[in-house]
This record gives sequence, C-alpha cells and structure tokens, in this order.
Amino acid sequence: MRSIVALFFIISLSSIKGQTTQLPIYYCSENNASIQFTLSSSSHSAWNPTSSCSLQQCDTSLNSNNSCRSSSTPCFDYRTINNISYCAPGILCSILERCNNTTQTCSSNSLVCVINSCCSPQPVCLPFLATQMCERGWVSTGNMTSARYWHTASLLSNGKVLVTGGSANGIFLNSADLYDSSTGTWTPTSNMTDERIYHTASLLSNGKVLVTGGIAATSPLNSPELYDPSTGTWTTTGNMTNARRSHTASLLSNGKVLVTGGIDNNANVLNSAELYDPSIGIWTTTGSMTNAREYHTASVLSNGLVLVTGGYNGNTGILISAELY
Repeated sequence: MRSIVALFFIISLSSIKGQTTQLPIYYCSENNASIQFTLSSSSHSAWNPTSSCSLQQCDTSLNSNNSCRSSSTPCFDYRTINNISYCAPGILCSILERCNNTTQTCSSNSLVCVINSCCSPQPVCLPFLATQMCERGWVSTGNMTSARYWHTASLLSNGKVLVTGGSANGIFLNSADLYDSSTGTWTPTSNMTDERIYHTASLLSNGKVLVTGGIAATSPLNSPELYDPSTGTWTTTGNMTNARRSHTASLLSNGKVLVTGGIDNNANVLNSAELYDPSIGIWTTTGSMTNAREYHTASVLSNGLVLVTGGYNGNTGILISAELY
C-alpha cells in the first residue's frame, strides 16, 4: 500500500515597529518524520537532521534567466535524476505519482521524475505544468467545447465552473460548459432556453445559478432561467419587469438578487432596479438609481450595501459618479 504523505502549511505573523512581517513555516511529513521549511530574505531551504533532502527557492531576482514567479505559494528548484533544474511550487505530496523503481521514469511524458522532492525516499513524478505555473504564473488547461466571448463564468458550490452563452463567429450561443478543476477538462451540459450575450449569471444561496437578461437575436431579454447543478438542467423562472442587457446582478445577504441598469429593447439606458426572490421566483421593482447606467459595476460591501460605480449614460457619456443601495 502506498504511503500517505502530506504537506502542511503554517503561516505565523510577527509585528515589528508597526510593520507586519510574514514568516511562513512548512512541514513535510513522511511516515511520521517531519522536514521543516523556513523562509529568509535570501533563501528558502528545507532540511531534516536525519535526511539529506535539500530544496532551494528559485531565483526571483530581475536578472535571473530562469526565475520563478513570486507568489503566496513559494516555488522550489527541483533537481531531476539528470540534474536538470525545474521550478515548481510546494505541491501536496499525496497528489504526486511515484516514479518507476527500476527505470526512474513516469507514466506520462507530461511528468518528470524528481529525486529530491522531500515527499518520499522514492522519487516522485512532478507535472511539467507545475513548472510552467511557477515560471509564468499561468498554466494551460483543457479547451472549452465551444469558442465563445461575451459569456459568463460561475463557480459552483461543487467546485466546478459553469460557462454560459456568448458569441462565436457572429452566432449567439445558448450552450453551456462545465469545467472540472480536478481533471482540467470541460464537458457540455444542457443548453439554456435562450441564446444570450451581455447577460449575467449569479450563484444563489441554494446552489442554483440565475441567468438574467442579455441579447438574443437583436433584442434584450426579460426572461431569466435557472441552472440546477444537481440535475444539469435549466428551468425558466418569473420574468423581470424590464428587458435589459449590459446590466449588473448582485446576490444580497438576504438571498435576493439585485439587478440594476442596462439597456432595454428600445435602446434606452435604464436607471431602474429590481429584486428577485428565489423562494418564490418573482421579481419586484425597487428604488431607481440616480443615474441611468450601462456597462457599470456593482459590488456587495461587507456592510450589506451595494456600491454601483461608473458606466455609460446615453446623455452624459462616461460616468464618474457612484451610488449606494
């Protein structure tokens, strides 16, 4: 049975003359033997009195030709069996495949066998993608099933990401994709009732996703719909008072959704707002904004208020004003 290993991250904070200094400490445990990691301004090392394991932090200086990106997850210089250096983050040991005992190779060309990871006395396989993440801060993942822009993306309570609608090659889409971060793959899910661009998608407290407004064909929509991750299906719900696109939708602390502004099907920029109650599936109008706005933003503050900023007004142009709901 393969041994179970884990990497624990403990961060301690100390305050000196009013300044807070972050001092990360890391423990890599293998079969009840711990290796402690400490961070200094010049180096990042790991050691154990009974182990020859040693990792050095990648060079983050501006003059380095092979620097790792400084981030909340420190990067290490892993040495392979061929003494080739790879930048990689401190990865959970338990997710790494063990190298072949005899050949010291991995099952895939996308993995590299590393002999001094501190995860195990036996070499482990490090994904090449992890090296890219440290070197550039970005890493490629699986492609969506459809190319799209002007779409939405919502993080679901199950950890997957739901992408909806958008446009591709001049065609408005009603399709939706699900991204599984555990596998890095996309799968199609059921289509929305309407094609949509310039719409919004809000994750409700019950785990469903509320999609509102947007454009189908040439006209803004007042027809919202709900996606249920447990069944992978869409259902319609009560219509908004106004058709609108380029609006905002904000989930409030009481579970309701506040929709503000946008453009209606007469090309009017709106100052109206309305509230959706998921418990009854009905919209009600609420107080109008001081300014009509499209392409604006809305942020729910920690005190429960909603801050609306900027946007475009057909009469006065780009707005500098902000207001609270």
